[in-house]
Amino acid sequence: MFPWPVAAIGGGALAGIAGLLLVAGVVLVAWFSAIAIAVPTMLAFSAQVWLLAHGAELAIGGSGITLVPLGLTVAFAALCASVGGFAQRQGRLARTGELTPAENRGLFLGSIAQVALGYVGLTVLVAWAVAGPSGILRPALGALAVSVIGGGVGALVASGRTASDSGAKWVRRSVRGACAGVLGLVIAGAIVLATAVVLGETRIAALENSLKFDNGGLFVWSLVVLAYLPNLLAWALAWVLGAGFTVGTGSMVTLWTTQLGMLPALPVFGALPPAGVASEWLLSWLALGVAIGGVAGVVAVLRGRTNVLGALASAALAGLAVGLVYLGWAAASRGALGNLRLVGLGPRLVESLLIAMPLLLLSATLAGLVAWFVRRRRSRA
Repeated sequence: MFPWPVAAIGGGALAGIAGLLLVAGVVLVAWFSAIAIAVPTMLAFSAQVWLLAHGAELAIGGSGITLVPLGLTVAFAALCASVGGFAQRQGRLARTGELTPAENRGLFLGSIAQVALGYVGLTVLVAWAVAGPSGILRPALGALAVSVIGGGVGALVASGRTASDSGAKWVRRSVRGACAGVLGLVIAGAIVLATAVVLGETRIAALENSLKFDNGGLFVWSLVVLAYLPNLLAWALAWVLGAGFTVGTGSMVTLWTTQLGMLPALPVFGALPPAGVASEWLLSWLALGVAIGGVAGVVAVLRGRTNVLGALASAALAGLAVGLVYLGWAAASRGALGNLRLVGLGPRLVESLLIAMPLLLLSATLAGLVAWFVRRRRSRA
């Protein structure tokens, strides 16, 4: 058994080191194709990529990349989750007897805070070494979010409780509905992205052939695509929910029209639809967005008895939560891949707020209301 602060703070720092080693291993594979580059330069670049996953800017030549690889961010949060669970268990072993609710809360919050302290502390040291004092704030805030969310999930699971174990009944039902809706977001994004890749397979293959990857380059490129997969899913969701997304200055992709400017020869851009006014049939994809909200609303009212106001509140809160998750996801997936025309890639946030949010909220509320009436009628029959 480790002392609680050692397990939590030290574990947070070790989670950050594990993430750094993961990135350095991938960069090392690419380095074998350009072995003339000095080892310190390669290691500094690895640290910059690690910091990029926490919101820092990656400087390459005279360009700055701010498009966060959310796949890496999620992987680092998973590392923090494992440490958060370990810290929670070690803290519980250090205490004898049954804990009061206040002691349980203190153990839970203390585990999260100490994991975050170790993780953010390491991030500050790395950022200071790579970019100096001016480059600390953004990665420190990103590391704080990653460690608090990841460590919180791990500590919550280790405590044996779930997010729906407390609060009013209608709130607990809305949490279940929101979880179902978020799962629907992931599935819908995957469906749209997979469809785009299949339709653009020829263009994607041509772009990949033009880059002439060797085996190491193909391996690294595949990992880069996986690192940015959550970003691509968010872009696909923005498209299917009616908000659309941009791929740089002067470019826009929506259900209604596609405008494309000069784009780099990245194979993933081969999945973009052809430029011009879209077919009216593409609007039928909005039904997928309605289905996401509908699933959240129905799940929110399925279990337990409630009146019509309780059903409306549960369904509406579930739809609102799904919309907020999508909005946060969309905002995190935006960024730049350089200067000039490659600034501002990602979902259109104003349109997401005005189109996607009401779509999810209204569909969840209406679906929950219909589900409540159907249950009520069946129970009477």
